[in-house]
Amino acid sequence: MVGFCLSMIQDDPQKVFRQRMEKPGGGSLANLTLQMAQSFLGTAYVSHTLEGNPTEQLVCRFDGLDCTTLVETSVALAVAKKHHMKYDGFRQELTQLRYRHGQINGYASRLHYFVDWLYHNQQRGRVEDITARLGGIPYHKNIHFMTSHAELYPALSSEETWRELKLIEEEINARAHYYIPQVEVRKVEPLLKEGDIVGITSSVEGLDCNHQGIITKIGERAFLVHASTDAKKVILSPRPLAEYVASIKRHTGIIVLRIPDE
Repeated sequence: MVGFCLSMIQDDPQKVFRQRMEKPGGGSLANLTLQMAQSFLGTAYVSHTLEGNPTEQLVCRFDGLDCTTLVETSVALAVAKKHHMKYDGFRQELTQLRYRHGQINGYASRLHYFVDWLYHNQQRGRVEDITARLGGIPYHKNIHFMTSHAELYPALSSEETWRELKLIEEEINARAHYYIPQVEVRKVEPLLKEGDIVGITSSVEGLDCNHQGIITKIGERAFLVHASTDAKKVILSPRPLAEYVASIKRHTGIIVLRIPDE
């Protein structure tokens, strides 16, 4: 069942949604996704916007975003724009993007890991993992960060929820994953397209990705539109993607998703 959309303390979300739908724009779904992401430039970075509710429910905020919610919100707005959806249709798409099989059924039903998010959204045809096609190599990593650091996630104080997430981690680890190592990112930049979604892989034990964002191109160079923890807002990275990834020690490479048109 699709949850209702919490507005937090922000302007009427339905009004903000209508304003986004009225903005000029068009093209492919990927191009629309980039346009929606760019419409958030300057929006405050706010962490943990999906956490802290007594029960799991759909949260959508337009006034504060982290790297994950920027990507999800931009894709959902693009789908709504492409298909002339009303606000309820946008909420439905956001739910489909964020939750396993589009069903809100407790904390563990949310797609917490980027590689799990890409798997389920590829299953429904919303994204395509093109990493291997771009020359990516197997990403051999045991994913367990959340259950190994349950103290960071209040919802995991429930043993039942912890066990549910542990089983999900085991499912993730049974799948094949690919990534483009940091030293190879410059070579693939010309092959990236506007609106591609990039997950940045992590050197942190048990964690798949540190960060994510949406690609825009300036010539053959790729740049990231993302919610930056350093800048405390949504920005266009001043450095090309390869230099940005190389600038942070815990970044080991990228996973690339392409949004197919409908």
